[in-house]
Amino acid sequence: MATNTVQKACLIFDISNIARNKFLRSLPCVRNGGLDKTRSKFMSLVSQNSELGEHDSQTLLSVNHLTVDYVSLDGHVRVLNDVSLAVKSGEVVGIVGESGSGKTTLGLAILGLLDTPPATIRTGEIVFEGKNLLKLSQNELAQIRGAQMSIVLQESVEALNPVYKVGFQLLEAFEAISKHEKTRYDPTNARNQVLKLLEELCISQPEAVLEKYPHELSGGMRKRAAIAMAIIQRPKLLVLDEPTTGLDAYVQSRLLKLLKQLNQKYKVTMIIITHDLPLATNICDRIYVMYAGRILEEGDAKRVLKLPLHPYTKALVSAVPTGFEDAPPLQVPPGEPPDLKRLPNGCKFNPRCPNKMKICEEKEPQLVQHGRGLVRCWLYDDKNT
Repeated sequence: MATNTVQKACLIFDISNIARNKFLRSLPCVRNGGLDKTRSKFMSLVSQNSELGEHDSQTLLSVNHLTVDYVSLDGHVRVLNDVSLAVKSGEVVGIVGESGSGKTTLGLAILGLLDTPPATIRTGEIVFEGKNLLKLSQNELAQIRGAQMSIVLQESVEALNPVYKVGFQLLEAFEAISKHEKTRYDPTNARNQVLKLLEELCISQPEAVLEKYPHELSGGMRKRAAIAMAIIQRPKLLVLDEPTTGLDAYVQSRLLKLLKQLNQKYKVTMIIITHDLPLATNICDRIYVMYAGRILEEGDAKRVLKLPLHPYTKALVSAVPTGFEDAPPLQVPPGEPPDLKRLPNGCKFNPRCPNKMKICEEKEPQLVQHGRGLVRCWLYDDKNT
């Protein structure tokens, strides 16, 4: 089974066209020990990594004052503005917001996958296990990406090579892992493991799927394959961008259960990027709400859903259907998401805000502590006197 390094890397991660080239140039062979032994359950593949069982309260990842621009013929567009967040080891953190809020750009920046140009990191740092990733060389980053940090992005169309059958590609990935770990590759055992992976991800006829070409699979099936391959790498940090998009309700439920088990039993740290606030509340410990490239609110996931602080978060919550007959009518956030090229003065949400005050149009509020969370709003800022 001989294909080039680029193809092998494409089997393992689902990467957008923007990020793929830079990622694949530096991706090392992923870690995965003992894969030549038959496992009775899918999750046992993860349990072998002892590092995932070490849970403490230390910060695994911190993003500090990150500012990112996209450069185009029309000028500079600021897509992230002074963004800061922290993720503790073993924690599941959600990043929630409408399209264009900067969620995906933040995820790509964390993995060092922004294509530069057009992206330019103006200020800030991204610290993973005490190392500022923005100051590392490509070779140093290659030792971290894949082995310790991985990402599954929303688009899965090009995750697999279209000219090879799915089974061939998945088995080749296992063979590459065995070579890296210098373990004996057993095709029969590897095939059994692939079948178990597909079954765990609700693919009812895994044998048939192995014999299909990628274009013969639905987008949801291709996405599940990408998620499975990311999970079995057993990274310390797993970033998932819209993980349930394109999946039906039952498969979404199974996937969330799998991710919860991965986190709770093996302490895999996760960042879930989504526009779906209830989904984030279901699986996340904490939530960051983004708007126009800024963090507007941070707090405990259940608190954010039940008692949102920022008017924008309240608008998101009011747009969530509850399923109860006596529930009030859904309230869609007024207006449209802002044009990043023509942002308003002051608070960037002020044109859509029902609580707008004069100061909201004049000066942008800072992110301030309120209770056990953070909020960027003049309603909660003592400077608004």
